[in-house]
Amino acid sequence: MQLKRAFPAVAAVVALLTVAGCNGSGSNNAGNLTQPSSSPSAGASGQPAAKPTCPLTGAPIKKGESVTGPAVAVKIDNVSEALPQGGDNRADIVVEELVEGGLTRLMAIFQCNSAPLIGPIRSARITDANLLALLHGSILAFSGANPKDLPPIEAHGDAALISQDNDPQYFTRNLSRPAPHNVFSSTKQLIKAGLQRRPHLTAPKPLFSYGPIDPLSKRARQIHLTWPAATAIWTWSKGAWLRTQDGAADILTNRHQVSATNVVIMSVNIASTGLHDVLGNPVPLDVTVGSNPVWVARNGKMVKGTWKRPKITSPLTLLDSQGHVIKLAPGRTWIELLPKPGKPSRH
Repeated sequence: MQLKRAFPAVAAVVALLTVAGCNGSGSNNAGNLTQPSSSPSAGASGQPAAKPTCPLTGAPIKKGESVTGPAVAVKIDNVSEALPQGGDNRADIVVEELVEGGLTRLMAIFQCNSAPLIGPIRSARITDANLLALLHGSILAFSGANPKDLPPIEAHGDAALISQDNDPQYFTRNLSRPAPHNVFSSTKQLIKAGLQRRPHLTAPKPLFSYGPIDPLSKRARQIHLTWPAATAIWTWSKGAWLRTQDGAADILTNRHQVSATNVVIMSVNIASTGLHDVLGNPVPLDVTVGSNPVWVARNGKMVKGTWKRPKITSPLTLLDSQGHVIKLAPGRTWIELLPKPGKPSRH
């Protein structure tokens, strides 16, 4: 990606990252979504202690999983040339963000679970800085980045940056695919690289609360989402949300369809980074600090509320129309960053 503006424009974006809260920042921290990642030990009642839960899914730990390791965020290409992808269904959280040209890109976050194949891995974006800050110390893996994207990520993301350009030994290329849509890695390799750079990285705090479904939820069998140059449909089927992208089932390299337990759709303001890609398209900034509408889908139902995050250091809070915390079902979550004034269509 080539630049058409100078660094001062990006310096303004760095300031925006810490104060951006377009459409009302909201300082109400009631319903902070963090909670312990493990249950207390057995007390005087003699009841056995519950299994520790994964901080980013709320689900009990399974054999081979760990609640103590660092989170690994990986930028995954999401255009048609990059399909099929690997690893999406093994991520604890996947965030879909707007990029240039009206397309989308993914940030897949792994913590409890592992993935032997992740990708295709693509470049980082300034939007990633505020998202990474929610993890309070993590590993970010990417392939390529505009040099002006990195200072905000380094300043606000609190992550060990592992790039294919600087650390190619931790990545592989699938030569049967066209470049640049052919870079892959694994959680094993990326954790190794991250801990060599930041040996004291630990597990993130929980991002959400988990529990009974919100009584205000309404039935939703399908949820339609639209970006300027991309579409997605989530369909509730056999206990999970199944994903369709641009009119076709979103199938991974293992031939399984992309699925999630929860789909969190955050309405976000879009700001300018002052940067452009090689075709002259402006590179957008998805603003995830502030307050805007949110729709949370789980168990075949959906509830509308408000997401709040007053500052970059604040937790992300999801509240329903009565001000109660919206609880998720234990399991994998997709976070859809949907540019305003777009809204999901429920069927």
